[in-house]
Amino acid sequence: MPENTHVEVINEEAERLQEAAASDPSLVESDNAKALHAHAVELAQGLSWVPGLRSSDTIFERYRSLRNAITTQSQPFRAPLAADAVVPDDFRWLHDNINLVDMELYGMVDGLKAMSKVPHVVADHDAVTPRPLALAQGFLSAAQYRFTEQALSSYVLAFQEVTILNMKELIALVPALKMVLLEEIVRRAAKVLEDKNGVHGMGFCITSLRDATQASWKELLEPLILFDKILQQDPAGAYAQMDFESREVYRKRVVKVSQRSDCTETEVARHALALAREAAETHSDDPRLDLRRSHIGYYLLAEGKTLLHQRVRFRPTFAQRSADFLRSHPDEYYLPGIEIIAFAIITAIVVLITNRFSPPDLIFLAIVALLLPASQSAVLLINYLTTSLLRPEILPKLDFSEGVANDCVTLVAVPTLLLNEKQVHRLVEDVEVRFLGNRDRNIHFIILSDLPDSRHSSREDSPLIDLCAELVRKLNDKYAAEGKGSFLMLHRHRVYNPHEKVWMGWERKRGKLMDLNKYLRHEYDSFPVKVGDLSVLANVRYVITLDSDTELPRGSAPRMIGCLAHPLNQAIIDAERNIVVAGYGILQPRVGVSVQSAAKSRLAAIYSGETGFDIYTRAISDVYQDLYGEASFAGKGIYEVDTLHRVLNHRFPNNALLSHDLIEGAYARAGLASDIEVIEDYPSHYSAYNRRKHRWLRGDWQITTWLFSHVPDESGQRVANPIS
Repeated sequence: MPENTHVEVINEEAERLQEAAASDPSLVESDNAKALHAHAVELAQGLSWVPGLRSSDTIFERYRSLRNAITTQSQPFRAPLAADAVVPDDFRWLHDNINLVDMELYGMVDGLKAMSKVPHVVADHDAVTPRPLALAQGFLSAAQYRFTEQALSSYVLAFQEVTILNMKELIALVPALKMVLLEEIVRRAAKVLEDKNGVHGMGFCITSLRDATQASWKELLEPLILFDKILQQDPAGAYAQMDFESREVYRKRVVKVSQRSDCTETEVARHALALAREAAETHSDDPRLDLRRSHIGYYLLAEGKTLLHQRVRFRPTFAQRSADFLRSHPDEYYLPGIEIIAFAIITAIVVLITNRFSPPDLIFLAIVALLLPASQSAVLLINYLTTSLLRPEILPKLDFSEGVANDCVTLVAVPTLLLNEKQVHRLVEDVEVRFLGNRDRNIHFIILSDLPDSRHSSREDSPLIDLCAELVRKLNDKYAAEGKGSFLMLHRHRVYNPHEKVWMGWERKRGKLMDLNKYLRHEYDSFPVKVGDLSVLANVRYVITLDSDTELPRGSAPRMIGCLAHPLNQAIIDAERNIVVAGYGILQPRVGVSVQSAAKSRLAAIYSGETGFDIYTRAISDVYQDLYGEASFAGKGIYEVDTLHRVLNHRFPNNALLSHDLIEGAYARAGLASDIEVIEDYPSHYSAYNRRKHRWLRGDWQITTWLFSHVPDESGQRVANPIS
């Protein structure tokens, strides 16, 4: 049946429903929905797919015609109107909204590029057009150009009863709807200019265009992705609990596999679900490993994707093969690559600056002088090449934006020294700010404090301890009625360190966190001063550790918790080596620099790069995370108490590691959640910058022992290196 006939039928139905509306208004909505449903089914049956056609010529020719028409016909509507001017309503509608028309016209270009890659169909008058455009035309004409989210959703679902749309088509539906609306606005604008006193319904089109612009497209389109309903059946139950960005990663992976196989997106999702269900029926000695393998994402993103590729006969592109090879053989690529590039640079320069009469001593000195700059240049080049070849991916997360799960109780811990009254007040104020941005009944905030080093054994009744304790109590009193987390303080006494010959907190920051873990697991209590409701510590699963100057942006804590709680990110421990071999024991967010810190000096401004909090959720390239699937831990992040305590307890000698973060990250397997950010200060003076670099360099030299096959444990005995 021709499309015009459908419009006539709907018009006849509208006249009949006007009479029935007075007695039963719900009947109007019901019959309109039925008419739209019938029209969508008829449209899907009437469109003929043109296999293999992916041409952008037609769509961009149509766009250019639309742009020219708007340019020529909109001039009368751009002229200013006198305050007392009397003009028809249709004229005023377009006059007042001409900027909206311009914005949508030029904003749809990128969407039209995507539309050229979707299936094309033969529509009216044997014209070949992208299927989303034909669908948009059919919907708006049937709905008399009155756009509503509910009507569009029902129409697309009815269309898919006959023809399933792929994900790219659904995304292309957005610019398609706007193009059809703009074309109708142009047609009605011409009628307004011809018959200024007529009624042309311009207001309906403008309102629909505005509604389409303001629609919640993420929430609208997601239920229309039919294969998403298959992913929702994840045996591990995690997919439905994930945030939108993580679900989008899974869906895009399904699309990518479908494009390079003989299976549709729906079939790929079904194969992944079948593999997950098969794994759910088998059990191992590790429940976490069982959960990981029964999760549908294991076959889309993790080790199980090889099984999925075999089932669907996946044919990767050369770029995909190259990326997979690099990720599966990182050691064979990264270090040899640096050596080869450095050798090439040194050879090229030595050849240029010497000749066959140059003495060997001069050549040797040239090689030695070039070693450092050449190797540094090689590292930069290989890092650039790696980040160019490997696209960064976000780590999947559970969605805890509405509240952290009861089995994921978390402590936000700030290990610090109590230096003076001003610093203590600032310390507690900063804890309150972190709380205000991350309120949740399962997130608690704790100060882990020591007093500064002392040459003498002094009393531990410092007024700073009492001040900090009193301020923490006031915070609890201030927010107790809300039931959204609590505040605690644990303070340690100093012990004598014969190596440093001072009285100090045992192992400084590392010691505070190790003592906290032991206290949480009821092994040892090294905190004589305790403030707050200690009962909340009984169920703590995660700890977010921050420096005293680290800002925790709004909502960052629930996102970090949701990331580490995801089945693919939960730590899998090798029982023999006692290290994490899959998932992560530690997750580090991206560390940014505060705007205030960067503005303090020219040094900070130069080295800090982009400053402030990045409001966009995006993955940032990191060579180690992209290549090895691991990152370098820098001391700020979230860890699981049981995992870290198990793999790190009694592993390192005392008084031997100034910088412990890197080696702890190697044992516990640290990952980078590059789309989550925390903010910290940057050194404002060159001397402070150098002190920090010196501290890091000393720490790096102290862990060079772990390059060898045997390493010292806490007792000093040599044991097999588990990370070699």
